[in-house]
Amino acid sequence: MTEPGSTEAGGRHRLVEFGMSRPRVVIWASVVLALVLGAAIAFVSVDTDPENMLSDSDPVRVRNAEMRDAFGADQRIVVGLVAPESALTPPILGAADALRQKIEALDGVEGEQVVSFASAASGPVELTDDADVDRIVADVEASPILARNVLSSDGTTVAIFVPLEAKDEANQVAAAIEAEIADDRTLAELDSYVAGLPLAEEEFGRQMFIQMGIFAPLAGLLVFGLMLFFFRSPILVAAGMAVAMLTVIWTMGLLTATGNTLHIMSSMIPIFLMPIAILDSLHVLSEFFDRYPAMKDRRATLRAVYGELFRPLTFTSLTTAVAFASLAIAPIPPVRVFGAFVAVGVFLAWLLTLVFIPAYIVLMSESRLQRTLGARSGSATGLSGALGHLGDFVVRRRIAIVVAFAALAILAAPGIASITVNDNPVRWFKGGSEIRVATEELNARLPGTFNANLLLEAEQPGVLTAPATVEAVRNLDMALESQDVVGAATSYAELPPGSLAIDGGETPSTGERREFAASLITGDGRQANIQLQLSDGDNQAMRGVVDSAEGFLDSNPLPAGVSVAWAGETYLNLVWQDKMVSGMLKAFLTTLVVILALMVALFRSLRWAILAIMPVAWTVLIVYAVLGYAGKDYDMPIAVLSTLVLGIGVDFAIHFVQRFRQMLADTGSARAALRQFFQEPSRALTRNALVIAIGFTPLFLSSLVPYLVVGALLSSIILLSWLATVLVLPAITSWIGAPIPALVRRRPSLEAKRLDR
Repeated sequence: MTEPGSTEAGGRHRLVEFGMSRPRVVIWASVVLALVLGAAIAFVSVDTDPENMLSDSDPVRVRNAEMRDAFGADQRIVVGLVAPESALTPPILGAADALRQKIEALDGVEGEQVVSFASAASGPVELTDDADVDRIVADVEASPILARNVLSSDGTTVAIFVPLEAKDEANQVAAAIEAEIADDRTLAELDSYVAGLPLAEEEFGRQMFIQMGIFAPLAGLLVFGLMLFFFRSPILVAAGMAVAMLTVIWTMGLLTATGNTLHIMSSMIPIFLMPIAILDSLHVLSEFFDRYPAMKDRRATLRAVYGELFRPLTFTSLTTAVAFASLAIAPIPPVRVFGAFVAVGVFLAWLLTLVFIPAYIVLMSESRLQRTLGARSGSATGLSGALGHLGDFVVRRRIAIVVAFAALAILAAPGIASITVNDNPVRWFKGGSEIRVATEELNARLPGTFNANLLLEAEQPGVLTAPATVEAVRNLDMALESQDVVGAATSYAELPPGSLAIDGGETPSTGERREFAASLITGDGRQANIQLQLSDGDNQAMRGVVDSAEGFLDSNPLPAGVSVAWAGETYLNLVWQDKMVSGMLKAFLTTLVVILALMVALFRSLRWAILAIMPVAWTVLIVYAVLGYAGKDYDMPIAVLSTLVLGIGVDFAIHFVQRFRQMLADTGSARAALRQFFQEPSRALTRNALVIAIGFTPLFLSSLVPYLVVGALLSSIILLSWLATVLVLPAITSWIGAPIPALVRRRPSLEAKRLDR
């Protein structure tokens, strides 16, 4: 076997040798490239529209575009004005109508399509006394479309539905409306709420930059502090942090320079790359920290370290890159971009670990290194003792450990089966947040703030307006409204009699505002739009509506020549999230097989490959079983994290297998190999696990649920993968050869007794 510091080993690691021989070139080139690519980030374009999670040619996107052309704006927000007792007074309704007029004049609002109680009035709204209020209430209640929509049934809430010219106008329009409410003395005394999917989606996009600007630096500072605790050398720790920062800057710069937009998915790239890059550098720094005091030579120590770590670093980087690159098969364009650039970032982290860290360390003075690392720190000694005792425990209790882990895996199976696939963009905000509160309040008082559309299309003119079809559509409306989640189903069948005469392609004239009819049926009578208001935007709620409607139509088909198709924001969310989950599952299974095949090729052994995959398989079972038992929905962030489980979870096991096999070959004894593992190698793995698991806990404080979930699951995945690696794998490998007694030397007499057993 080649010694770590030999010429052959050095020849195999020419990147390391280049870093040591050209350190200033490497450092300056890295900095200059970071400045160039960092400057490109300033020109990033942001896209937080979930519709762009689907390709332009996706059927639901095509239908949504056609629906906008045929029926006008489909993006809207809801303004709710809530009085403590009754909003049905002349001052409140008068102020609300004045607000409606101001809203119609706002930039970004489709003014003619604003809907309020004034939409039921046949003429100008006058609110001078209670009689005027009674007349308005009577007009609203007589309208099958407006009843319960613009005035709540208990009379405490006045609603204004505000159609937007574009989704990205939501925040601007909402802010302008809130300013108008604050300036009105009457309205300012009421509780006011603004809700709607466009607002939630745009607000999430705005908040994700604020949150990343706060919590990413906090996580970086905590990681730096933990590394400093272990290594006690700020200048040495800075090398690992520099690798992580350079990896993120280079990757995000490349993302922007190649013309990609920053989407909800790609905004999470730094969160994924930071731990991956730090894990690689931590392995090297930990080994260097432990070996240098004995060798007292930078170059010799680096050659020894990379001689040991080159293969496991390469293996783990390769498997992690494959895990994320597998997302190229996902049917969601932003997911494909996310996977591709995380894979690129993994490669860059590997490259920097092999080139930048040697260059950085070589530029440090030998005397300074000897002063800093000449003696081992107390934390290292304490950690060594604890891990030594852990190794002793693992071997003595190996049967119990294997049985316990197997039992946990068996108990996890029902939890996996109970996982529910579900998501809701409003629930990306924590409970108690302004968006969540506004949505919950208005959904409780009004038919609903979530929109979906069932589109009807007739092959021949006149079919939709035929009495039999109108009656069938009216029955469909009632069937839809019979579902608890559907607050209202509005269609042209509810328009007053005689208003459906189609004349020369003109919009039907109705007793209500003409734009109402125009949003429900086209002028040629060939297309119609059933508008649904849902009180729940969950995917499962939308799926229930779709399934119920399809069941009703199977039993009560519409007349021949009339086809139906779903559209709208809530339905679109259902489609892209279903595709994401199915795509992630396919990518996960494909990656699992590919990683197993890679490890078979790299280890040249099926048994060792299966052994290396066991911790990550166990981690998957436990993490997702806990989610199932806890009732946590399998949503967008959790689906994405399934790739992280494979990408990072296999890291510790690969290091164990590679190092244990080397030690077993060197010593010829599993006992001696495990004793060596529970010294420096286990310290490196434990430092890595603690730094990453604790370092990303600041994400727990995020007000955005996806970031909170990423932080919690990232920590859990790291700790569980580490736990399975340092407990189960040593327990299993301890059966190689003769039975193994103690791993930790204490008093000779005790050791001798153990050896005799």
